[in-house]
Amino acid sequence: MGVFHRTYRLTAALLFIVAANSAFSQEFNAQVTVNHDQIQRQDVQIFKTLETSLFELINNTKWTGDTYDMDERIDVNFVLVIDKQIGQDQFGGSLQVQSARPVYNTTYLSTLLNHRDQDVTFNYIEYELMEFNPNTSNPNLVSLVAFYLYVILGLDADSFEKGSGAKFYSKAEDIVNFMQGERQHKGWRDGEGIGQRNRFWISENLNNAINQPLLEALYTYHREGLDLMYDKSKHRQAKEAVMNAIISIEEVHKRRPTGILLQMFLDAKRPEIIRIFSDGEPVNTVPLREMLEKIDPTNRDKYENLGSA
Repeated sequence: MGVFHRTYRLTAALLFIVAANSAFSQEFNAQVTVNHDQIQRQDVQIFKTLETSLFELINNTKWTGDTYDMDERIDVNFVLVIDKQIGQDQFGGSLQVQSARPVYNTTYLSTLLNHRDQDVTFNYIEYELMEFNPNTSNPNLVSLVAFYLYVILGLDADSFEKGSGAKFYSKAEDIVNFMQGERQHKGWRDGEGIGQRNRFWISENLNNAINQPLLEALYTYHREGLDLMYDKSKHRQAKEAVMNAIISIEEVHKRRPTGILLQMFLDAKRPEIIRIFSDGEPVNTVPLREMLEKIDPTNRDKYENLGSA
């Protein structure tokens, strides 16, 4: 982990206590929900077992070679909505994935990812062992979860230290490559899913240098912006840093106006951006508002109250 990442998630007062108990800590503090309300099935215990298995897979697997202390764990939320039973042991639905990182010296959590994957199918037999092997293809649901965990690890790392997410995006790409031969389940290959919104294109975007300005903007937005907002004397400076970070991603929009990574950023940050610039220390938000209306036209009306100095 980067030095900033460590420092921000670990208070000096608890350093010794936490360090003594963190040797076996994993990377995530995950909540998992399996919603099966749309499935007409007498035996529903299988879904509770699945929920427990996914919870243990995420929270008990060592996903990286890094050491994460207890308060460094990344908050994530996985909601698996099962809306169809395709076969005796095969199901389909969607997966909502959310993650957040803490803002320095506050209790506020800033959303980094809020994404819904609508191309979810998987086979599951109750009580079957769920394990992730990074060196080969895995069952689709395991691969699906692992893919998004590595995306989350990368986004979280980049928000603390520039370029530190690359190794995790590479891991996500490895999973996509391993799953290219898996024809039964969609979302891993170009041309599957809704436009360029599937896992293939998420991986491609994260590993493509064209999108580097957006990944670098995560650092400016959080470390030079949000993390300074606890200090009232730096509110204006912090808001300007956030604004500059957002404006900088217009370069990505010019090159790839329909890119999935840009849309994922907006889906995660849109509510927060509106809150930041709708009150508090005034800054000139006209350039920001005009840019957001251009790159996010379907949500144009939501930016009307950003205000200006």
